Amino acid sequence: MNERIFKAKLRKYLKPHVYIQSMSSPATAGVPDLWLSGKRDLWLEVKMDSTTKGPIKPKLSALQTLWLNGRLAENRNVMVVAGTSTKEGVIYKCGAWNSHSNDRISFEEIISRILKEVL
Repeated sequence: MNERIFKAKLRKYLKPHVYIQSMSSPATAGVPDLWLSGKRDLWLEVKMDSTTKGPIKPKLSALQTLWLNGRLAENRNVMVVAGTSTKEGVIYKCGAWNSHSNDRISFEEIISRILKEVL
């Protein structure tokens, strides 16, 4: 599965519950892929990782890291999801995207945790 398909799958399961705006554009370098709006908003960057075992670290560009860390410093709700297969991934919050994680969870749990952030 690639990043485009993983994002489409996220949108499919999130869209009935929250407003989703795609932010991908050459003019928005560094800005996360999606902005979600519910009772609270969430800036969500989506990455894919082909690692099947062991800890992973999302491959963020310098601009993405700068943008995420800047919004985190402003107490904004920001998150990175690294999809590792059609059935699992890792969620990074509170600056954790700067380090490796082996906290893989199911796709269903990813959806649940994202919804808890915005509803």
